[in-house]
Amino acid sequence: MALSFRALATAAAGALLLPLLGSPAAASTASAAHAGGPTGANCAPFTSQVAVAEGAPADQRIAGTLCTPRAARATTVQLLLHGGTYNRDYWTVHGRTGGPSYVEAAAGAGHAVLAFDRLGTGASSAPHSSRFTDSTHELVTLQLIRTLRDRGYRKVVLVGHSFGSTVARMVAVKHPDAVDGLILTGEGTPPNTAAFEQMGHLYVPAGQHPLLARRGLDDGYLALRPGGKAAWFYDRRTTEPYVLLHDELTTEPDVYPADPAYGDISLNQRIRVPVLVVVGQDDKLICGGQGSDCSSSAALKASAAPLYGPEARLEALAVPATGHSLNVHRTAPLWYAYAQNWAKRRVDGGR
Repeated sequence: MALSFRALATAAAGALLLPLLGSPAAASTASAAHAGGPTGANCAPFTSQVAVAEGAPADQRIAGTLCTPRAARATTVQLLLHGGTYNRDYWTVHGRTGGPSYVEAAAGAGHAVLAFDRLGTGASSAPHSSRFTDSTHELVTLQLIRTLRDRGYRKVVLVGHSFGSTVARMVAVKHPDAVDGLILTGEGTPPNTAAFEQMGHLYVPAGQHPLLARRGLDDGYLALRPGGKAAWFYDRRTTEPYVLLHDELTTEPDVYPADPAYGDISLNQRIRVPVLVVVGQDDKLICGGQGSDCSSSAALKASAAPLYGPEARLEALAVPATGHSLNVHRTAPLWYAYAQNWAKRRVDGGR
């Protein structure tokens, strides 16, 4: 996006804190949103040493979980990039009680799946923010892709959420031979710039966030104030209250690129692999205003199509009654099923 994530977030330093949701007891109940590991797959911890910049030593650790199907050896791997305020748990949340997580859906479709904590989040290393460059997140992703290819995976699909989708796009733009397909959620189509600017006032340095201050991060790490996710990322009609509460109580910091041109959507014309764009119809950060028309999948595709060339073979899905963070809604299995079908057709089948 032609937005400076850091500039928008830094503008929030003087805003008043929104009230925290819930209590410690409620947080315990909310943890059920992530209870249990993926079924139908063999999952194991994944670690990799990476560099933060070209020519730098590989002195940082990426932590993740690699799941492989039990039925047969996978030749395609989906590499999952969470968005800002999240870690890898975004991909194992059960937005609908009894429904699958994204990892379960992808592994069940026969693909290997690597969900990882982007640098600075979760269990991955958190170097001083001054060590990040504007291309650090995509460079780390590229190093992970090479590791997966070295392990024998022939095809790699990048699956992103929000800022994770921005990173995925930039990998495909700058390294066209690195990936075989892109699934872009909560992104990949014209954004509602005014909404992004409004939400930006809810960001503070991570040290000022009551749930993150203990991490001792420098002020280059930014966090969304308590209540921000509930206000901007959800459609309450299809949200389990305990999922929303868990989401608020497990927020993550991030270091965003400083370049206001980072992720410029005009660069999408350079993408040479199939693209699927998935957006909730009630995504405040994408839909409406000067952003995309999310009223139907056809309208969403029409909004995004001018950004892509023919090699993208663009498909788009608008998910009803769903906000920005698709996985935390009861509607999540709808897009999971579509995405796995798309990956089979466009990446495995090459059609």
